[in-house]
Amino acid sequence: MTPEEFAEAGVALVKAGAAIVGGCCGTTKEHIRALADAVRGMEILKPLATHRRILASERQNVEITLDGGFIVVGERINPTGKKKLQAELREGRLDLVREMAMAQEENGARILDINMGMNGIDEKEMMKQVIYEVSSTVDCPLCIDTSHIDVMEEALRIYPGRALINSISLESEKIEKMLPIAKKYGAMFVLLPLSDEGLPKDGEEKKHIIETVYDRAMEMGMAHEDIVVDGLVATIGANPEAARECYETIAYCKDVRKLPTICGLSNISFGLPERMYVNTAFLTMAICEGLTMAIANPSQELLMNAAFASDMLLHRPDSDIRYIERMNRLAEQKAEYETVVVKKTPAESTGQKESSGADAIDAIKDHPIFTAVLKGSKGTILDEVKKALDAGVKPDAIINDYLIAAINEVGVLFDKKKYFLPQLIGSANTMKKAIDYLEPMLERREDAGQMPTLVIATVEGDIHDIGKNLVVLMLKNYGYNVIDMGKDVPCEDIVDTAIREDAAIIGLSALMTTTMMRMQDVVEICKAKGCKSKVIIGGACITQSFADEIGADGYSRDAAECVKLVERLLAN
Repeated sequence: MTPEEFAEAGVALVKAGAAIVGGCCGTTKEHIRALADAVRGMEILKPLATHRRILASERQNVEITLDGGFIVVGERINPTGKKKLQAELREGRLDLVREMAMAQEENGARILDINMGMNGIDEKEMMKQVIYEVSSTVDCPLCIDTSHIDVMEEALRIYPGRALINSISLESEKIEKMLPIAKKYGAMFVLLPLSDEGLPKDGEEKKHIIETVYDRAMEMGMAHEDIVVDGLVATIGANPEAARECYETIAYCKDVRKLPTICGLSNISFGLPERMYVNTAFLTMAICEGLTMAIANPSQELLMNAAFASDMLLHRPDSDIRYIERMNRLAEQKAEYETVVVKKTPAESTGQKESSGADAIDAIKDHPIFTAVLKGSKGTILDEVKKALDAGVKPDAIINDYLIAAINEVGVLFDKKKYFLPQLIGSANTMKKAIDYLEPMLERREDAGQMPTLVIATVEGDIHDIGKNLVVLMLKNYGYNVIDMGKDVPCEDIVDTAIREDAAIIGLSALMTTTMMRMQDVVEICKAKGCKSKVIIGGACITQSFADEIGADGYSRDAAECVKLVERLLAN
């Protein structure tokens, strides 16, 4: 694209509503100068100011509405009272955190609360690690739960989305330091009706605190839609009026202030027997009063079913469909649990072939090694591999029957858009850790055929290698002999290496339009030097039509597709 063409495209973008235009990697100063000259003085279309109560993760938005479906905020990722989780966090392990995140999302939580408050760890550093881990594991937006200002700011700074702050009260430090952080990072926040004097004495004082914090937020430039009010649940064992007072707060916020509400359920029944019944009854009545969200354990079936049923009885949008879908899903899970089917795993098989690929996956889907790769559990994979070895399973059987089957399933989930790049990377790294451990134990036979050699490189002039590195990792996991030449590699060097190593395939990566033509140079040098290697290409700016144009043997969009492409080319 010439500077003039680039400038014309920029003008079209500004006319379409873009307020900022520029260039990415490979854009020259001539392109930027032409663009600046072309758009200078153009009128910028200012978007209409609209505010909605939306939380966001990398891959999912959750809208909070006064009359929409009830939302459960998963409470499990909190070390308080969880000795096993505390022990793992002190060891720097996050396997249980991943499991909790996935289980809560699967059980119906729409948002996950993250609390790392415990002794013996660096809360700020652990909060960062957990946010990275959970964000790459599930789609749910996060609720950051900490009373420490520095931890909250660091969490909001690195979180890839719009989070919910839990919480901001009228306590001096909170209102003076936490509120500006919420404004700075565009977060929503839970308004907790507490002050420096402690709990409000009555409903009127509670309303006063809500109004005061609300007004301060508005003065700071925040929006009405940025706030969710905590109903402040007390214990009925100590205060028999606790439930009624909470209901009054919920109704006041919904009907008078037009604000959504949230509450934690555990306080209401503290000290009572069979607490689940109290919690469920309280939740059902609170939803009827207008409660929008609750921080709860989504694995508690009675509680979750009551929430879905309450939505349906209140005739909230699509609530009947959601209720029926949930009941059908629970029925399927119970039927699967009650039907005991004993299947031998491939490693234990007497040689009888599985009837289909789906049957093969069913036979091993609950095996800890398969599960560890599927979930990207790097912290537990070696323990499971060692257990299998102790049980007499051979190293090559572990690789072929469990690890490769698991990474294939990850590829299927990726193709179906059920898994995304973070999960793909996590699973690939977990598999690599297992293979690195098993590799020295593999039997080397002279008559065993060697896997084909592949030469992979980012082309000359291009210093981007994240995608290339993932391709290398995936191909190595499948057993190929991969020579990774790195980035910014001269075309001649790539071809010479392929000839010297008798490579079956050359894989080329490029991210920039200014470097993608080096791929054509490699193809032409291969022909000139008589190199028999097939050439495959990929990268953000690469397309199938470009591959056809330069005479490449194949193109793949991503690492998972690249594995299939290599298998297909080598089979021909």
